[in-house]
Amino acid sequence: MSNTGTDKYFIFFEDIQRMTRISESDFDLFRENKDFFLKYAEALVNFIVEVLSQNPSTLRVFEEGRGDADKLVASVSKWLLEVVDGHDTQEFWQRHYLIGIQHIKRQIPNRQMMSLATRIREFVLPVMLSELGPENGLALFIAFQRFLDTVVALTATLVEVGQKRCLIESTGFSEKLIDNLQSMVFSRISEELQFPEN
Repeated sequence: MSNTGTDKYFIFFEDIQRMTRISESDFDLFRENKDFFLKYAEALVNFIVEVLSQNPSTLRVFEEGRGDADKLVASVSKWLLEVVDGHDTQEFWQRHYLIGIQHIKRQIPNRQMMSLATRIREFVLPVMLSELGPENGLALFIAFQRFLDTVVALTATLVEVGQKRCLIESTGFSEKLIDNLQSMVFSRISEELQFPEN
């Protein structure tokens, strides 16, 4: 890995990768099943748009001009093809960091991203099993699930890191002080929710 300003962010990716176990073999499987993805790409994209359009909180993203449904169709279609032809390289994951940053700048909450990933799994699992058979369908689903979980974790990490950096830069507080303040806040939230701390 080259020594660049982005390396500090790829430390997070390496941690996530160790947990999800995403690897080049998953991308090999995507490429082997490219015909499947091409066949169902439009249905998957339409499903994603439908889910986002039916949920009041995600629909507001379009209504408030933080997103555009037509552009979403084009960008998700392009993204899916990039995934299918992708490789487990720093360049590929850097591209996903940039996609995550666009979501953050549009103020898309982590909860919506995580929930959408669940709905995507819900859509692709029966199609993969039906089209490819139980063994091959399940193998492809597990690989695709690893990929989704990695992308979600990357974006969630960027949100966490970005929020902390904003606090440090806007207040001049040290990272340790920010961590202590967060601990105090979460202790109060725990009390409000009446969750006893261990």
